[in-house]
Amino acid sequence: MTAETLKISFLFYLKNLSLYDYLALGWLVVTFFILIFLAILVARKSSALALLLIIISLIIFIIAPFLIKMKLNDYLRPIQTEVLSVKKLTFSDSLIIEGQIKNNATKNFTKCLVQTSILKDLNTTNTFKSYMNQLNPIANKSIVVEQSLLKEDFMEYEIVFDDFDYTGNVLAHINAECY
Repeated sequence: MTAETLKISFLFYLKNLSLYDYLALGWLVVTFFILIFLAILVARKSSALALLLIIISLIIFIIAPFLIKMKLNDYLRPIQTEVLSVKKLTFSDSLIIEGQIKNNATKNFTKCLVQTSILKDLNTTNTFKSYMNQLNPIANKSIVVEQSLLKEDFMEYEIVFDDFDYTGNVLAHINAECY
């Protein structure tokens, strides 16, 4: 994922926060202040322990929002994505990705952010090379689909990459967030 993709995902998430998101983030802030207050109280007896508490609270404060988002998406907004086809047009420098999103949640969604990455097809079982390949995609594209997605229903969509001049085999990786 590039920095632009992370920025789009973060802003889309902030725009669509639910009550559970606010409660989890509020709990995080309260926990952070409790740990800082505890570090202040412990600082009179042991400065090393106080420093350790401050470092732990900062690490929790930095890492926890990402974990909160991931867990809430798994429990409240579970979806399943699938790439249906990857077509390279013959007479044009375009690549068409057709995909599907299935709503596995207990509520209906009204909008989805779909992020598609085009990766080189390495045909390897080496997990390190596969991971490094995902960090350096050939192309990225994000779209917002504002369409109702009912419980246990699916939605098909299409993303077109224009001016796509890579000639080797490619894989498509899709990530979607629905609210």
